Amino acid sequence: MRFANLTLTTRRIPGVLVAGAAVLALSACSTSSLPPLSGFAAVRDQAARTEAAASQRATQLAEAATGCAPCSSALRSLASASDARLEALGGLWDPWGGAAPEGESAPAPVSAAPTDVSAFISWLARTATRDLEIAADPTRADTEEARTLSASALGRYASAVTLANAYGINLDAGEEEAAAINDRVNTASRQGTQTWAIDLFDEPTISSTFAPSGKDLASSEELSEAVAMWDCTASTLPKAQVAAGTLTDAYDVSGQLLTRAQVALRAGATDTRTPRCELPATDAATLASNLLAVDAAMISSDSASVRAAGASAALADIEQWAPRTSLPALIAVR
Repeated sequence: MRFANLTLTTRRIPGVLVAGAAVLALSACSTSSLPPLSGFAAVRDQAARTEAAASQRATQLAEAATGCAPCSSALRSLASASDARLEALGGLWDPWGGAAPEGESAPAPVSAAPTDVSAFISWLARTATRDLEIAADPTRADTEEARTLSASALGRYASAVTLANAYGINLDAGEEEAAAINDRVNTASRQGTQTWAIDLFDEPTISSTFAPSGKDLASSEELSEAVAMWDCTASTLPKAQVAAGTLTDAYDVSGQLLTRAQVALRAGATDTRTPRCELPATDAATLASNLLAVDAAMISSDSASVRAAGASAALADIEQWAPRTSLPALIAVR
Protein backbone atom coordinates (compact mmCIF):
# COMPACT_ATOMS: atom_id res chain seq x y z
CA MET A 1 0.00 0.00 0.00
CA ARG A 2 1.28 3.50 -0.75
CA PHE A 3 0.22 7.09 -0.64
CA ALA A 4 0.13 9.08 -3.83
CA ASN A 5 2.19 12.21 -4.17
CA LEU A 6 -0.33 14.99 -3.87
CA THR A 7 -1.61 17.12 -6.64
CA LEU A 8 -5.04 18.01 -5.34
CA THR A 9 -7.42 17.60 -8.24
CA THR A 10 -10.78 15.99 -8.73
CA ARG A 11 -8.93 12.91 -9.93
CA ARG A 12 -7.30 12.54 -6.55
CA ILE A 13 -10.67 12.69 -4.83
CA PRO A 14 -12.71 10.09 -6.73
CA GLY A 15 -16.14 11.51 -6.09
CA VAL A 16 -17.09 13.28 -2.88
CA LEU A 17 -20.20 12.05 -1.14
CA VAL A 18 -22.84 14.71 -0.60
CA ALA A 19 -24.00 13.62 2.83
CA GLY A 20 -22.84 16.93 4.34
CA ALA A 21 -20.60 14.78 6.45
CA ALA A 22 -17.73 14.48 8.84
CA VAL A 23 -15.99 11.12 8.77
CA LEU A 24 -12.91 8.97 9.63
CA ALA A 25 -11.40 6.89 6.85
CA LEU A 26 -10.73 3.53 8.36
CA SER A 27 -12.70 1.42 5.92
CA ALA A 28 -13.28 1.00 2.24
CA CYS A 29 -16.55 -0.26 0.79
CA SER A 30 -17.83 -3.41 2.42
CA THR A 31 -17.78 -5.15 -0.98
CA SER A 32 -14.22 -4.04 -1.79
CA SER A 33 -11.55 -6.58 -2.67
CA LEU A 34 -8.98 -4.21 -1.14
CA PRO A 35 -7.57 -5.23 2.22
CA PRO A 36 -8.49 -2.62 4.87
CA LEU A 37 -5.80 -0.23 6.02
CA SER A 38 -4.63 -0.83 9.56
CA GLY A 39 -2.39 0.73 12.18
CA PHE A 40 -0.91 4.14 11.44
CA ALA A 41 -1.56 3.73 7.70
CA ALA A 42 -5.28 3.97 8.51
CA VAL A 43 -4.72 6.93 10.82
CA ARG A 44 -2.67 8.77 8.20
CA ASP A 45 -5.30 8.15 5.52
CA GLN A 46 -8.08 9.34 7.79
CA ALA A 47 -6.19 12.60 8.39
CA ALA A 48 -5.46 12.95 4.66
CA ARG A 49 -9.13 12.43 3.80
CA THR A 50 -10.07 15.06 6.37
CA GLU A 51 -7.79 17.58 4.67
CA ALA A 52 -9.10 16.67 1.22
CA ALA A 53 -12.69 17.21 2.38
CA ALA A 54 -11.74 20.43 4.18
CA SER A 55 -10.03 21.87 1.10
CA GLN A 56 -12.99 21.17 -1.15
CA ARG A 57 -15.57 22.54 1.27
CA ALA A 58 -13.52 25.66 2.06
CA THR A 59 -13.14 26.38 -1.66
CA GLN A 60 -16.89 26.04 -2.20
CA LEU A 61 -17.74 28.22 0.79
CA ALA A 62 -15.21 30.87 -0.32
CA GLU A 63 -16.93 31.13 -3.70
CA ALA A 64 -20.26 31.68 -1.96
CA ALA A 65 -18.97 34.22 0.60
CA THR A 66 -19.37 37.19 -1.75
CA GLY A 67 -20.62 39.52 0.99
CA CYS A 68 -17.74 39.00 3.42
CA ALA A 69 -14.24 39.59 2.10
CA PRO A 70 -12.46 38.54 5.33
CA CYS A 71 -14.51 35.33 5.38
CA SER A 72 -13.70 34.50 1.77
CA SER A 73 -10.02 35.23 2.38
CA ALA A 74 -9.92 33.00 5.48
CA LEU A 75 -11.64 30.19 3.60
CA ARG A 76 -9.21 30.38 0.68
CA SER A 77 -6.29 30.38 3.08
CA LEU A 78 -7.80 27.35 4.80
CA ALA A 79 -8.12 25.50 1.48
CA SER A 80 -4.49 26.23 0.68
CA ALA A 81 -3.37 25.13 4.15
CA SER A 82 -5.38 21.90 3.86
CA ASP A 83 -3.70 21.19 0.51
CA ALA A 84 -0.30 21.64 2.18
CA ARG A 85 -1.27 19.35 5.04
CA LEU A 86 -2.60 16.73 2.63
CA GLU A 87 0.71 16.76 0.80
CA ALA A 88 2.67 16.49 4.06
CA LEU A 89 0.55 13.49 5.04
CA GLY A 90 1.46 11.74 1.79
CA GLY A 91 -1.78 12.32 -0.11
CA LEU A 92 -4.74 9.97 -0.37
CA TRP A 93 -4.24 6.22 -0.39
CA ASP A 94 -3.75 5.26 -4.03
CA PRO A 95 -3.11 1.49 -4.09
CA TRP A 96 -3.24 1.23 -7.89
CA GLY A 97 -1.27 4.34 -8.78
CA GLY A 98 -4.29 5.73 -10.63
CA ALA A 99 -7.44 4.05 -11.94
CA ALA A 100 -8.25 0.66 -10.45
CA PRO A 101 -7.61 -2.28 -12.82
CA GLU A 102 -10.63 -4.01 -14.27
CA GLY A 103 -12.31 -6.17 -11.67
CA GLU A 104 -10.56 -4.46 -8.76
CA SER A 105 -12.06 -2.04 -6.26
CA ALA A 106 -10.87 1.48 -5.55
CA PRO A 107 -10.80 3.01 -2.05
CA ALA A 108 -14.08 4.52 -0.92
CA PRO A 109 -14.65 8.11 -2.09
CA VAL A 110 -13.92 10.91 0.34
CA SER A 111 -17.05 11.96 2.24
CA ALA A 112 -18.03 15.61 2.34
CA ALA A 113 -17.42 18.04 5.18
CA PRO A 114 -20.42 19.96 6.62
CA THR A 115 -21.90 22.63 4.38
CA ASP A 116 -22.92 25.00 7.18
CA VAL A 117 -20.06 27.30 8.22
CA SER A 118 -20.50 26.89 11.97
CA ALA A 119 -20.75 23.10 11.66
CA PHE A 120 -17.73 23.09 9.34
CA ILE A 121 -15.67 25.04 11.88
CA SER A 122 -16.66 22.69 14.71
CA TRP A 123 -15.90 19.71 12.48
CA LEU A 124 -12.43 21.07 11.76
CA ALA A 125 -11.77 21.52 15.48
CA ARG A 126 -13.10 18.10 16.44
CA THR A 127 -11.23 16.24 13.74
CA ALA A 128 -8.11 18.02 14.96
CA THR A 129 -8.63 16.88 18.55
CA ARG A 130 -9.44 13.41 17.21
CA ASP A 131 -6.02 13.24 15.60
CA LEU A 132 -4.33 14.72 18.67
CA GLU A 133 -5.90 11.98 20.80
CA ILE A 134 -4.10 9.45 18.61
CA ALA A 135 -0.84 11.41 18.45
CA ALA A 136 -0.79 11.65 22.24
CA ASP A 137 -0.96 7.85 22.61
CA PRO A 138 2.50 6.23 22.23
CA THR A 139 0.84 2.85 21.64
CA ARG A 140 -0.84 4.20 18.50
CA ALA A 141 1.81 6.57 17.13
CA ASP A 142 5.57 6.39 17.53
CA THR A 143 7.69 9.54 17.78
CA GLU A 144 7.85 10.31 14.07
CA GLU A 145 4.21 9.37 13.51
CA ALA A 146 3.17 11.63 16.38
CA ARG A 147 5.13 14.52 14.85
CA THR A 148 3.50 14.00 11.45
CA LEU A 149 -0.03 13.65 12.78
CA SER A 150 0.13 16.44 15.36
CA ALA A 151 1.64 18.91 12.88
CA SER A 152 -1.38 18.57 10.61
CA ALA A 153 -3.90 18.38 13.48
CA LEU A 154 -2.61 21.55 15.14
CA GLY A 155 -2.52 23.34 11.80
CA ARG A 156 -6.14 22.31 11.18
CA TYR A 157 -7.13 23.54 14.62
CA ALA A 158 -5.46 26.87 13.87
CA SER A 159 -7.42 27.07 10.61
CA ALA A 160 -10.64 26.46 12.55
CA VAL A 161 -9.85 29.21 15.08
CA THR A 162 -8.90 31.65 12.32
CA LEU A 163 -12.09 30.93 10.38
CA ALA A 164 -14.25 31.24 13.51
CA ASN A 165 -12.64 34.61 14.19
CA ALA A 166 -13.32 35.79 10.62
CA TYR A 167 -17.01 34.95 11.00
CA GLY A 168 -17.20 36.21 14.57
CA ILE A 169 -18.60 32.95 15.92
CA ASN A 170 -17.59 30.56 18.66
CA LEU A 171 -15.44 27.58 17.77
CA ASP A 172 -18.10 25.24 19.14
CA ALA A 173 -21.14 27.06 17.75
CA GLY A 174 -21.90 24.28 15.25
CA GLU A 175 -20.91 21.36 17.47
CA GLU A 176 -24.38 19.83 17.77
CA GLU A 177 -25.04 19.99 14.04
CA ALA A 178 -21.59 18.58 13.24
CA ALA A 179 -22.16 15.73 15.70
CA ALA A 180 -25.56 14.99 14.16
CA ILE A 181 -24.03 14.91 10.68
CA ASN A 182 -21.32 12.61 11.98
CA ASP A 183 -23.97 10.22 13.34
CA ARG A 184 -25.77 10.17 9.99
CA VAL A 185 -22.57 9.35 8.15
CA ASN A 186 -21.71 6.62 10.64
CA THR A 187 -25.13 5.12 9.89
CA ALA A 188 -24.55 5.44 6.14
CA SER A 189 -21.18 3.75 6.53
CA ARG A 190 -22.96 0.48 7.20
CA GLN A 191 -23.98 0.57 3.54
CA GLY A 192 -20.33 0.89 2.49
CA THR A 193 -19.54 4.62 2.46
CA GLN A 194 -16.45 6.06 4.11
CA THR A 195 -16.90 7.09 7.73
CA TRP A 196 -15.04 9.72 9.76
CA ALA A 197 -15.85 7.81 12.99
CA ILE A 198 -15.54 10.94 15.08
CA ASP A 199 -16.94 9.46 18.24
CA LEU A 200 -14.65 11.82 20.15
CA PHE A 201 -17.22 14.57 19.59
CA ASP A 202 -18.70 13.81 23.01
CA GLU A 203 -15.85 13.76 25.52
CA PRO A 204 -12.44 14.57 24.01
CA THR A 205 -9.65 14.02 26.52
CA ILE A 206 -7.43 16.63 24.82
CA SER A 207 -8.55 20.24 25.29
CA SER A 208 -7.08 23.71 25.74
CA THR A 209 -7.61 23.44 29.50
CA PHE A 210 -4.09 22.77 30.76
CA ALA A 211 -4.12 20.23 33.60
CA PRO A 212 -1.11 17.92 33.26
CA SER A 213 -0.66 14.84 35.41
CA GLY A 214 1.58 11.79 35.48
CA LYS A 215 4.81 10.58 37.04
CA ASP A 216 6.79 11.20 33.82
CA LEU A 217 6.42 14.96 34.02
CA ALA A 218 9.32 15.43 36.43
CA SER A 219 11.83 13.79 34.09
CA SER A 220 10.63 15.49 30.90
CA GLU A 221 13.21 17.85 29.43
CA GLU A 222 10.63 18.95 26.87
CA LEU A 223 8.17 20.06 29.56
CA SER A 224 10.94 21.78 31.52
CA GLU A 225 12.01 23.71 28.41
CA ALA A 226 8.39 24.62 27.70
CA VAL A 227 7.95 26.01 31.22
CA ALA A 228 11.06 28.15 30.74
CA MET A 229 9.75 29.44 27.39
CA TRP A 230 6.30 30.20 28.80
CA ASP A 231 7.91 32.14 31.65
CA CYS A 232 10.33 33.99 29.37
CA THR A 233 7.56 34.92 26.93
CA ALA A 234 5.44 36.16 29.82
CA SER A 235 8.33 38.42 30.90
CA THR A 236 8.76 39.71 27.34
CA LEU A 237 5.12 40.49 26.58
CA PRO A 238 4.84 43.81 28.46
CA LYS A 239 7.77 45.13 26.43
CA ALA A 240 6.11 43.78 23.28
CA GLN A 241 3.02 45.82 24.07
CA VAL A 242 4.85 49.04 24.88
CA ALA A 243 7.71 48.94 22.36
CA ALA A 244 6.42 46.83 19.49
CA GLY A 245 2.68 47.27 19.76
CA THR A 246 2.29 43.50 19.40
CA LEU A 247 -0.64 43.17 21.78
CA THR A 248 -3.15 45.40 23.48
CA ASP A 249 -3.70 42.90 26.30
CA ALA A 250 -0.14 41.72 26.86
CA TYR A 251 -0.47 41.68 30.64
CA ASP A 252 -3.48 39.34 30.48
CA VAL A 253 -1.68 36.96 28.11
CA SER A 254 1.43 37.15 30.27
CA GLY A 255 -0.61 36.22 33.33
CA GLN A 256 -2.09 33.20 31.58
CA LEU A 257 1.36 31.93 30.60
CA LEU A 258 2.69 32.41 34.14
CA THR A 259 -0.32 30.51 35.49
CA ARG A 260 0.31 27.66 33.05
CA ALA A 261 3.96 27.49 34.08
CA GLN A 262 2.97 27.30 37.74
CA VAL A 263 0.44 24.55 37.00
CA ALA A 264 3.18 22.54 35.27
CA LEU A 265 5.61 23.08 38.15
CA ARG A 266 3.03 21.99 40.71
CA ALA A 267 2.42 18.88 38.60
CA GLY A 268 6.10 17.98 38.92
CA ALA A 269 7.91 19.68 36.04
CA THR A 270 11.58 20.45 36.69
CA ASP A 271 12.19 24.18 37.10
CA THR A 272 14.92 25.45 34.74
CA ARG A 273 13.74 29.05 34.56
CA THR A 274 16.29 31.84 34.82
CA PRO A 275 15.86 34.86 37.12
CA ARG A 276 15.86 37.32 34.23
CA CYS A 277 14.78 36.37 30.72
CA GLU A 278 13.78 38.50 27.77
CA LEU A 279 13.31 37.33 24.20
CA PRO A 280 15.03 39.39 21.47
CA ALA A 281 12.08 39.33 19.03
CA THR A 282 8.76 40.80 20.13
CA ASP A 283 6.62 40.48 16.98
CA ALA A 284 3.50 38.33 17.33
CA ALA A 285 4.54 35.78 14.69
CA THR A 286 7.85 35.00 16.41
CA LEU A 287 6.36 34.89 19.90
CA ALA A 288 3.66 32.47 18.74
CA SER A 289 6.20 30.38 16.86
CA ASN A 290 8.42 30.07 19.95
CA LEU A 291 5.52 28.91 22.10
CA LEU A 292 4.15 26.41 19.60
CA ALA A 293 7.60 24.95 18.97
CA VAL A 294 8.07 23.97 22.62
CA ASP A 295 4.48 22.73 22.82
CA ALA A 296 4.94 20.54 19.75
CA ALA A 297 8.23 19.17 21.06
CA MET A 298 6.36 17.59 23.96
CA ILE A 299 4.04 15.70 21.62
CA SER A 300 6.95 13.59 20.35
CA SER A 301 7.89 12.47 23.87
CA ASP A 302 7.91 8.80 24.85
CA SER A 303 5.44 9.61 27.62
CA ALA A 304 1.69 9.77 27.08
CA SER A 305 1.40 12.29 29.94
CA VAL A 306 3.94 14.64 28.38
CA ARG A 307 2.38 14.27 24.93
CA ALA A 308 -1.05 15.16 26.32
CA ALA A 309 0.39 18.18 28.13
CA GLY A 310 2.00 19.40 24.91
CA ALA A 311 -1.19 18.95 22.91
CA SER A 312 -3.23 20.84 25.51
CA ALA A 313 -0.72 23.71 25.70
CA ALA A 314 -0.60 23.93 21.91
CA LEU A 315 -4.40 24.20 21.65
CA ALA A 316 -4.37 26.98 24.25
CA ASP A 317 -1.62 28.87 22.41
CA ILE A 318 -3.40 28.46 19.08
CA GLU A 319 -6.60 29.89 20.55
CA GLN A 320 -4.57 32.77 21.96
CA TRP A 321 -2.46 33.59 18.91
CA ALA A 322 -4.39 32.55 15.77
CA PRO A 323 -6.61 35.66 15.97
CA ARG A 324 -3.48 37.84 16.31
CA THR A 325 -1.11 36.53 13.63
CA SER A 326 -0.96 34.06 10.75
CA LEU A 327 0.01 30.58 11.87
CA PRO A 328 1.59 28.02 9.53
CA ALA A 329 -0.35 25.25 7.82
CA LEU A 330 1.74 22.71 9.73
CA ILE A 331 2.66 23.37 13.35
CA ALA A 332 5.70 21.35 14.35
CA VAL A 333 9.02 21.42 16.16
CA ARG A 334 11.40 23.85 14.47
